[in-house]
This record gives sequence, C-alpha cells and structure tokens, in this order.
Amino acid sequence: MGLILEAENLKKYYGEEPNITKALDGVSITAGQGEFVSIIGTSGSGKSTLLNMLGGLDVPTSGSIRIRAGKSQK
Repeated sequence: MGLILEAENLKKYYGEEPNITKALDGVSITAGQGEFVSIIGTSGSGKSTLLNMLGGLDVPTSGSIRIRAGKSQK
C-alpha cells in the first residue's frame, strides 16, 4: 500500500522578529493507505495548526504537503 499523505518540514510562524511565535517548527508526517494516525500533544503544541494545514484550511510558512488523490468509491 502506498503513501496517501506526506508532509515534510512544515513550519508555521506568526508575527515578526523579535516576537515570532512558532506554532510548528519542522514537523514531518506520513500516512499510508489503510493506516490510522493519531495526533496527540499538550495544549498549544500545534495539533490544530497541523490539521488545518493538512486539510487545506491554512498555508504553511514553509515546507510541503502532498496528498494522493484516490478514486472515488460508489
């Protein structure tokens, strides 16, 4: 089974120097077809930011996201 999601070195920064907030700083994740993935962490660790980027609701400051489109099932 192949990869359906690959995110590499995602960074999301808010603000400008010297007051930068690093919501994500170099996060990478992969998921293969049929896999279950859980994202856990403390409050403020960037879970929602990561999910918003993976879902296309937010754009990373840098890094890349690749999602393989599959065939629709009827």
